[in-house]
Amino acid sequence: MVVRMRLGKIVEDLKVKIKTSLRMRKRSSLSSSSSSSSSSTSSSSSYEKIEKSDSMRFELRSRKAQKIIQQTLQIADSPTSRTYAF
Repeated sequence: MVVRMRLGKIVEDLKVKIKTSLRMRKRSSLSSSSSSSSSSTSSSSSYEKIEKSDSMRFELRSRKAQKIIQQTLQIADSPTSRTYAF
């Protein structure tokens, strides 16, 4: 019963977010059509999301790992702290 109520709340939240985003798109498309034609060609609707390649994912993981290692070494080298607080 509780799971069903949570699921219903999540669905309602998603509906509200979708409706507001659609309203915002309508407003922006109306305002861009009334403005000059050069700004309508550079609108956000022409943007396409680029998928991450395997090398990009690997680079992101290695950057995150380097950052974690650097933080751990700073804590380990600190004279005041002997433990790492997770």
